[in-house]
Amino acid sequence: MVRTTTHSTRLFLAAAGIGALAAAGSASVLAPANAQVHGLAAAQASTSTAYGVSASGNENKAAQPSVASDGEVKTASGSVSGMGWSASGITVKAGNGIAEATVANVVVAGKAIGSVSAKCADGAVSYAHGGAAPSDPKLKVSFGGGAGATIQILGAGDKVAQTITVAVVKCGKATVPPTNPPTNPPTGQPTGQPTGKPPGQPPTGTQKPTPKPGTTPQPAPTPQLQDGHHPVTG
Repeated sequence: MVRTTTHSTRLFLAAAGIGALAAAGSASVLAPANAQVHGLAAAQASTSTAYGVSASGNENKAAQPSVASDGEVKTASGSVSGMGWSASGITVKAGNGIAEATVANVVVAGKAIGSVSAKCADGAVSYAHGGAAPSDPKLKVSFGGGAGATIQILGAGDKVAQTITVAVVKCGKATVPPTNPPTNPPTGQPTGQPTGKPPGQPPTGTQKPTPKPGTTPQPAPTPQLQDGHHPVTG
């Protein structure tokens, strides 16, 4: 009995060890797969955003006009103004893998900065501007680096009193929705043109019988006159 119990215990421990190794192996296989699934979901959930102008400091203004979309392209437009500055001719759009923001004209403290724009395509962002930074010790203007333009208005002691951010976009890589092929495609196409008649039915109209091979067609017999039926001659 002791040997049997000891042997059974060893078998049980060995089986438990194999089960633990199998579970560990399954976990190591499932972990990368789950990571890939979560990564794919995150990539598919990337949302594109774009806005025209925002401001912070002595006067705060939320990003406007603004749009966000991870599919169909959405657009918005408008103009924004604040204390001593204005941004006009703003257009923004965002969709699957794209985002754009354009401001036709920016004026700060009576100084024209010109047009500012930002574009994003498949995660790559580019900036452009049509004017230049004005020569004013109370204004600091930089282009690019996260926004089409960043404008700082300096106050007493050259401390930043107001920051205006112009043309900001963000997007990810465009995703292509999966296509589902037809489950039961047609196996073949009909050949020839339909005749409208059941198969095997002879064509309409009269046809002369075809003579058998090796025989000569005979002419029709001449009609014979019989008594009492003479032709009328006049």
